[in-house]
Amino acid sequence: MAGQVGFVVDGPNSFISKLTAGGARASLFEATISMARKHNTGTSGAINFYCKGIQIPANTIGVTQVMYKGRAVKMPGNRSYDDLTTTIINDEGYVIRNQVENWMSKLNSHAGNVRASTHMAKLSGYTATMMLKTFTKAGATDGNVWRFKNCWPTSIDQIDVNWEPNDAVMEFTVNWAYDYWVSEAL
Repeated sequence: MAGQVGFVVDGPNSFISKLTAGGARASLFEATISMARKHNTGTSGAINFYCKGIQIPANTIGVTQVMYKGRAVKMPGNRSYDDLTTTIINDEGYVIRNQVENWMSKLNSHAGNVRASTHMAKLSGYTATMMLKTFTKAGATDGNVWRFKNCWPTSIDQIDVNWEPNDAVMEFTVNWAYDYWVSEAL
């Protein structure tokens, strides 16, 4: 096409040559959440979990309109962050689920509708940092990591139990609120 800069028609070989190592795979990742001892049921330090699904976050910057002589002028507004959803494969001891439920109970108890005294301060009390790392097909860290700052669980979904899926492993989703995320190279 005349006039287009950088447009080369070489067929599929041109496309394939641009996909370094065959393209990134969505299934090669690890999610980790670092929590203080007060969040979980007795394990100190970090709780690592391999989850079935998580999202690399979207980028959304709002648009601010300023009127000038009857015409809208668009300017960049504030960045917004949607909640993060993780799908977690359940273990027979319900360890991860119990830890998240305990954390949520300390944020707001079932019977008393109160917050635990250890969970009053946002930065030192009830939030954590979640990290998402992606890997190459050879198993090495590909250099991409996303850190979700000041996150905490907002909901944990039910687990359906019934007789029909006799060859399936239980899984559940947890929704997380967070203040912001940063993308870093390792």
